[in-house]
Amino acid sequence: MIRYGFAVSGVAAAFLLRQVLTAYGAAGLPTYITFYPAVMLVAIVAGFWPGFVATAMAGLGVDYWILSPQGFGVQSFTDAVGLILFSGMGVFMSLVAEFYRGARQRAQESSLELKRANEALRDLSSRLLSANEDERKRIAGEIHDTLGACLVAIKFSVETAVQQKGKNANATIESLETLIPVIQEGIEECRRIQQDLRPSILDDLGLLATLPWLCRRFEAIYSHIRTELMIRIEEGEIPSALKIVVYRVAQEAMNNIAKHSKAGLVRLSLWKMDRKMELVIQDNGQGFNLENVFSQETTKRGFGLSSMKERIELSGGSFAIESAEGKGTIIRASWPLVGSG
Repeated sequence: MIRYGFAVSGVAAAFLLRQVLTAYGAAGLPTYITFYPAVMLVAIVAGFWPGFVATAMAGLGVDYWILSPQGFGVQSFTDAVGLILFSGMGVFMSLVAEFYRGARQRAQESSLELKRANEALRDLSSRLLSANEDERKRIAGEIHDTLGACLVAIKFSVETAVQQKGKNANATIESLETLIPVIQEGIEECRRIQQDLRPSILDDLGLLATLPWLCRRFEAIYSHIRTELMIRIEEGEIPSALKIVVYRVAQEAMNNIAKHSKAGLVRLSLWKMDRKMELVIQDNGQGFNLENVFSQETTKRGFGLSSMKERIELSGGSFAIESAEGKGTIIRASWPLVGSG
């Protein structure tokens, strides 16, 4: 309604301006000189239909008050042609203005969307840097607490053996023998850290052997959560570049489940369907509100989901999540299998 009020005001202002110009001696003015700008302005500001209404009102007003004789009904052929041309130009200008308004609106929406995307990218980059530093801190702490302690114990035992050299052979042998379990512990810790960074089984035996290993390891750490694994795809059908992606997504999803879901069961499925591969991770936990999960006030769980989404989409896949409070969570990731039959 406001837009049409603006159309009425624009036509009224055009009539008033023409009367003022005529009163101050601008005789012989072109009939529609003040109405063309008015119609264009109304169309640009308010849109096509207000511009159309302004054109109709201006044409009727000119016919009634300005053209001779006063009253409705054009007597002169020239006046009739002028009125027809004005009406046609008014409609044309309204269409052009509507196109301009639409293009400007789309540009503004694109700019806003781009701004939001940039903000989301900056937020994700910041959180990735933070996560990278947290991971470095975690690894440094593990090296200090385990490998560092092992090396200190080895150093102490070797120093003791050196001090007893030539004095007590039995004591020297006993000191060296105590090194064996310490060294073994250090080796196992190195293997554990290496497996966390990149499991060698993935490179040696493939993804289909790594996923059962991941489930067994998960159950060993979180004994209260049971896992079910279903695989319906051959190792050779999985692109090499996607193997680490699938592993990392499954790993991150299961870590999130253990930390946040309070679930007792996790179902992990990987299958080939038509010409795509689909990974589904489902739990029977407490679920959460999807509206808040990707907000900028993201929790660690939200960051895990954001990183999974980014990893999947950057590898050419699609990501979807279903969850509701009290109804568990389902994460779906799918990738096209190029060249598969």
